[in-house]
Order: sequence, then structure tokens, then C-alpha cells
Amino acid sequence: MVRVWAICMAALALTFERVSATTSSAQQQVGSNSSRNGVDDGMGGFDYQKLLAKLEILDTKLTRAEATAREQFSTLDGKLDKLLQQVDLINRSVRFVQRDVAGVSDQIQLFQNRTNEQLVSLTSSVTIVQSLLAVEVEGRRQRTKQQKQQLLTDEVKGEGREGTVVDNYSNAISKIYDGCDAAPRNLSQITRLQPEPGFGDVFSVLCDQEYDTGGWIVIQNRFNGAVDFYRGWKEYKNGFGNLNGEFWLGLDKLHTLTYSAPYEIHVLLEDFENTTAIAKYSRFAIGNEHESYALTKLGNYSGNAGDGLGYHRGTKFSTMDANYDEPGSNGAVEWTGAWWYRVGHHSNLNGQYLRGKVDGSRYHGKGMTWNPFRGDDYSLKRSRILIRKIVN
Repeated sequence: MVRVWAICMAALALTFERVSATTSSAQQQVGSNSSRNGVDDGMGGFDYQKLLAKLEILDTKLTRAEATAREQFSTLDGKLDKLLQQVDLINRSVRFVQRDVAGVSDQIQLFQNRTNEQLVSLTSSVTIVQSLLAVEVEGRRQRTKQQKQQLLTDEVKGEGREGTVVDNYSNAISKIYDGCDAAPRNLSQITRLQPEPGFGDVFSVLCDQEYDTGGWIVIQNRFNGAVDFYRGWKEYKNGFGNLNGEFWLGLDKLHTLTYSAPYEIHVLLEDFENTTAIAKYSRFAIGNEHESYALTKLGNYSGNAGDGLGYHRGTKFSTMDANYDEPGSNGAVEWTGAWWYRVGHHSNLNGQYLRGKVDGSRYHGKGMTWNPFRGDDYSLKRSRILIRKIVN
């Protein structure tokens, strides 16, 4: 392109030179003719002068046109140089992009290769886990079968060993259920449960089939003070007392039940004036021992006893020998019980059985209390805590 413009400029310059030469020659010839012929009349001289003037004007216009053309060609040449520089920059950028794309393609290929290797390894691991799980399931089934056979032949009587709940009865129900909602509804009785069939231990509970259409599991029962509830962590974990009397079912069992299915909870209370009250919560669950059996789920409250448990939502369980209360507090020792203590409490249903109104200076908050019902200086006559599976 530059070469073409150079040729055009040369041609234009040659044309200007020829025109200038022609003009100069014509002027010389006119001057020569005038001198030779001696023509000096007015008309002839005037025609020659006009011709010379026109030639000079033409020469001036051509000179200006040449200058203008040179300026324009110079501007176009500068623009062309800039354009060529931009094209070169674009070419270099394209080469860089092509190199980057090649690098990314290599990385993608490497990632695909590694992913395929990991997938093969994961598939192999899954196969191994499935095999181990099949062995574990079969082992649990065999153990469960042996437990059922043992439970069908045992008749447990008496107080039992420390840290266990006694199911003191002789005519045991042979069938095992996953909850009291599935057990026979015609009679409240002790029933064997396995919340997750095929997994975990079988244990006995007291099914209440009379209260509120039945299907309830009693997790705590107190009515005469025959059983001391000021006990340690191990006993509250495993349970204690007698299912036909006063008892605490056990935190391990309570966790197993409430995490096998959604449960609701009702708290039935009675004072020594025979006034009864109920606190109901739409959901209830506690964590495992690693979580200190924290009160992880507690639904909406309803009833006439007042919300004595909502204050304890999210707190860990504490006993006389295992303090998981808030820093600077030891609720189990201070309130002589075992509960989901915070700083202070709004309920203490595992506190001392002190039989009604107490001396607040000595026993404030240490009895079997439900603050919204009778306050902290009144130890209740009866406490019965029940949970029931929520069936959609």
C-alpha cells in the first residue's frame, strides 16, 4: 500500500514538472516571437499577456494542488502506520491468548485425569464400605435376635443394679415395637422398644395409653419421694428407679428415641392442694452424651402450667458430678438436682422432694419446682413427663 502511494506521488510530481516545463517553454516562445517579428501593436500584445497570465494562474493552482496532495498523502501515511501498529499488537495479543488457551487445556486435561483416578478410588472405597456395612448389619441382626430371646426368658425383679431402670413385672409383652404409638392401646403397661428396628439395644419403657388418646412414653415419674433423684451422671445416663414406681428413664434412651423420629413432650404437674397443670411443647429432642445431652429441640409452648422449660432451651444437662452449666455456676449442686441448668432455673423437676411450701432461706429453688406454676419456694407433689412420636 505504501509502495502504491509512493508511485502515485512520483507520477503526480512528474506531471507537475511537465506542466511547468510546458509553461516555461511557451513563455519563452512567446517572448522570442515578439522580439523576432517586432510585433508591438496593442491587440497582439494583449492576447499574449492574457495567455501568460492564465499559464501563471494554472501553474499556481497546480503548485497548490501538489502541496495539498502531499499533505493528504502524508496524513494517510501516518494513519496507515498507526493502523499497522495496532494490527501488529492484535497479532501479538492473539498469540498470547492462544498460548494461554493451550495452557488451560493442559490443566483441564490434568484435572480430568486426576478426577478419573479419584473416581476409581472412591468407587473402590464405596465397595469396601458396602461390604463392611453388610457384615455389620448382619452382626447387629444376630445380636438383636439373641437379645430378643434373652428378654423373652428373663423376668427382672427387685431394685436392680445401680444405674439401671427396673421393669418389675412377670408377664412381659413378647413383641418389640419402635414406639408406644405402635403398641396395643387398650392398656398402659411396660413395653419393650427398639426405636430403630435392627439397630441399637432393646429396652423397656412405660407406655401410657390412657392420657390424651395414648401412645405416650413416660420418661420421668415422681409422686411420693420414694426414690432419691440427687444422683450422678452415670445413673442419669442409664436411668434409675422402677418403671412401676418412681423412675428416670435415662438420657441415652431419651436421645435414641428423640433422634429416631420427631417427638412432642408434655409435663403433667400437681401440687399438694390437688391442683393440676400441664405444659405442652410441640417438639422435643436432646443430643448425645458427646453433646452433654443438650436440649437441642424444644417447640412451641401451650397449656396452663406456664412455660417453665423454654428458658432452658439449648442448655446442657448437669449432675452433681458433671457440671456443664454456664461458667461460674454449678446448678446441680446449688439446686440439689439434675437438669438442663442455666444461670438459675425456671424448673427443677429432678430436685428434692420437699412436700409443698418450703423455707425460702434454706430451700429456695431446691425442691421439685416449676416456677410459673407455684414458684421456687414450693415443692410439687407430682411430676410426670411424657413424650410421644409425632405421626404425620
